[in-house]
Amino acid sequence: MTTTDTTRVRRLWPAVLMILTGLWAAAPVPARAAEPGNRGNVIALSLAIDPSDPATLYAGTLGRGVFSSRDGGSVWSRTGLAGASVYALVIDPASPATLYAGGSGIFKSRDSGASWTALAAGQPELRATVALVIDPSSPATLYAGTSYGSIFRTTDGGATWASLAGLKAHRINALAVDPASPATLYAGIDRGGVLKLSSADGGLHWAAAGTGLSGVTVNALAIAPPTAAAPATLYAGGDGAVFKHTASEGWTAVTSGLTGVINALTIDAAHPGTLYAAGKGAVFRSTDRGTTWAEVGTGLSISLVNALVIDTRGPSRLYAGTFRGVFKATDGGAKWQQASAPN
Repeated sequence: MTTTDTTRVRRLWPAVLMILTGLWAAAPVPARAAEPGNRGNVIALSLAIDPSDPATLYAGTLGRGVFSSRDGGSVWSRTGLAGASVYALVIDPASPATLYAGGSGIFKSRDSGASWTALAAGQPELRATVALVIDPSSPATLYAGTSYGSIFRTTDGGATWASLAGLKAHRINALAVDPASPATLYAGIDRGGVLKLSSADGGLHWAAAGTGLSGVTVNALAIAPPTAAAPATLYAGGDGAVFKHTASEGWTAVTSGLTGVINALTIDAAHPGTLYAAGKGAVFRSTDRGTTWAEVGTGLSISLVNALVIDTRGPSRLYAGTFRGVFKATDGGAKWQQASAPN
């Protein structure tokens, strides 16, 4: 399959997921599907790791709701939202027992997923939420992106939501808040590159975040903070490349060492020069702030990767949410195994 073909499939995938979700939700759940790591049963769409306890991991799935593991992926249990597809998960960094899930609506848990409350009942577009991000400086502020191309904001922990009405876009695939400037929000767009909001006027002033991405589908965003050796860098993953952006250099497409469409990006917070990118059946690593990439790992050759997270206290441990469940690597991505398999 060519890169163009893969991109077309990805654009059609939300509609396919809606159909599959309806069919699977009506079907009996096999007993072994209670383990997201089990081969071939659960499609993991999103991942979140507890910043205060990296052994606690959450997986949002296609038509199976949310699962959790309290031991680094060895044992999983269904946490809630059975029958729902969960495209996005975020954890309140100030109160890690508080989670938000986005999919066929937005839901909030205050007890580590034991129970959930539906939010935004008066906002029908939020029933198609595909991206969530939390403002790390003000965790009561969240942004939600939808498959309709709209973005909503809450400043009270989800009690009320308002549309950022100045946005004109296709589907919102990814969101990122600049940790050094929390008023700055980036949105990765289907066929629209990256848009930037850097004002607090209700979203009336959106602009392209630099030139060079017009018409590009962006599926993932990540921000590396500035260091003594390098400026802050915004990364976008999408059509066959990882794109880098700095204030002085604009956007640069990096394709060296990469293949296929990039669906997920994550940065090693302890070593901001180390990044991981993933797509169909492959995980790539860069150790020079995204200038060059090399494929790493075995064990993912036939699975599409939807999400990547890093254990912040042990950066060599990574998790991948895939079409075959959750996989884990404990050696910087060199070797992957089913997360539910014995360590």
